[in-house]
Amino acid sequence: MKEIWEQATIGYNMPLTILLGLVLLFWTVSLLGIGDFDADLDVDVDLDVDGGAEGQAEGAFGFLLRVVNAQDIPLMLVLSLLTLFMWAIAIASNFYFNPEQSTSLALVFLLANFFASVLLVKIVTQPLRKFFRTMKNDKEHQEPLIGSAGHVKSRVLDSSFGQCEVIRPKGAPALLNCRLAEGEDSLVRGDQILVIGFDEETQKFIIKPNQSKETN
Repeated sequence: MKEIWEQATIGYNMPLTILLGLVLLFWTVSLLGIGDFDADLDVDVDLDVDGGAEGQAEGAFGFLLRVVNAQDIPLMLVLSLLTLFMWAIAIASNFYFNPEQSTSLALVFLLANFFASVLLVKIVTQPLRKFFRTMKNDKEHQEPLIGSAGHVKSRVLDSSFGQCEVIRPKGAPALLNCRLAEGEDSLVRGDQILVIGFDEETQKFIIKPNQSKETN
């Protein structure tokens, strides 16, 4: 433990140690619910490439993000893993292969360390892609349902709970957990409804009676 601490506080390893500390602080604060942090950071890797040095830089950055699966995995998780791997490899490589504590040699190790860490992030996140992609798709599919028409599926739909079936342009009809909007009278099975919102707190869709023509 003493050797690890000594390596972690050497000048050429200190930036990675500080970065790892900030990452740990971020996750601690996020898990404790202190502050308004969003650990589910995402990024659009379809960067526009307009040519020239700037365009090439953006293209290389976009390629790197795709390599580490940042198009599917939350960016903060990717950066956290990259920081952890780089810190661990830097400590180990300098401890075993740089006993003279040469800064020049440490910088050479750092370059190789970066590519090795990117590869490790790729390997670790690859099995998680399907899971996070499913979560992302589920979240994205909530919004298109707003404005959809359907009918009450449960025996009763009131201001606290009920189930409705709505027709989707693509795919099978969706069965939704929902509640009536404030001030609306209870509905019964078969009544026509309209989806007008989504309650993030209760994770239920907000429904009102559909007074227009019947659902096609």
